[in-house]
Amino acid sequence: MSNFLDSLQVELIFSLIIMVVMAIFFIYAGKKFATADPTARPKGVVLVVETGVKMIYDYLKSIMPKKFEKSYYPYFAMLFAYLIIANLSGLLGFEAPTSNYSITLALTTITFCLIQFNAIKKQGLLSYIWGAVWPPTNLLSILSPLISLSMRLFGNILSGSILMYLVYQLTGYISGLLINFNFLGPVIAPWLHCYFDVFAGCIQTLVFVTLSSILIMMENPD
Repeated sequence: MSNFLDSLQVELIFSLIIMVVMAIFFIYAGKKFATADPTARPKGVVLVVETGVKMIYDYLKSIMPKKFEKSYYPYFAMLFAYLIIANLSGLLGFEAPTSNYSITLALTTITFCLIQFNAIKKQGLLSYIWGAVWPPTNLLSILSPLISLSMRLFGNILSGSILMYLVYQLTGYISGLLINFNFLGPVIAPWLHCYFDVFAGCIQTLVFVTLSSILIMMENPD
């Protein structure tokens, strides 16, 4: 049992915590929606959820066909919600789940499967298989979204975490030359967190969702 716990990656634990919290929140929000007065002005949790839903839906609507946006909106909405929380979780002292490649690869695999599913619907199974294996270089183009999407998200989040770790080490060393307390960290780090956690986290969420939707849409059958 102890060997299992030692081998368990901390990012996976934080990812599970985030998913449990999201599930509890959406169950609570669903009950609030069920009892809310549809004729009254929304407020509280209902207002927050409605605003978030509308923002994500309007964005997907601007880049995807109407028949397509409704089919894939639930997937992209939950993907967006998970990624924005996971990317910003470093502000709470968590290890960002997206700094673990196994998690970004798992997320990208879902998008990858949807891309191939739409490609098969568009081309037909036999044409898809033939196009995938001949010429052999086509296989690389099929696999490239799986690699590029997962590595882009993983690399950007991980690099931010490493840079912030180095910042704390540097401020701790400089502060230690005067007193045995890292007094420079709380002064310098928050400004860098604004970029590496907040700005970069939001941008990477938007990039991942946008590229995923475009790649799936490119294989949308007419």
